[in-house]
Amino acid sequence: MSFVYKWNVSNGDDVKVKYCFSAVNKCLKVVEMWVNGKFHRTTWMSKEGRAELMSLLTKDYMSKKLSETEVA
Repeated sequence: MSFVYKWNVSNGDDVKVKYCFSAVNKCLKVVEMWVNGKFHRTTWMSKEGRAELMSLLTKDYMSKKLSETEVA
C-alpha cells in the first residue's frame, strides 16, 4: 500500500511524495516525488532536506498506522 504526503516547504515549493513501507528492508521508501508539479528525486535534495522529508514521512506513516489500529 502506498501513501501520498503533501508538503508546503517554507520557500514556497509545493512537494508531493508517494511513499510506501518496504517489507523487505523494513523502512519507508519514496516511490515518486514532484516539486511544483515537476518530477523530482530525493537524491537531488540536500542531506538536511532529505532528513527533514524522511522525518515528516515517518510521522505521517505512524499517524496513519495509528488511526488504522484505532478503527479496527
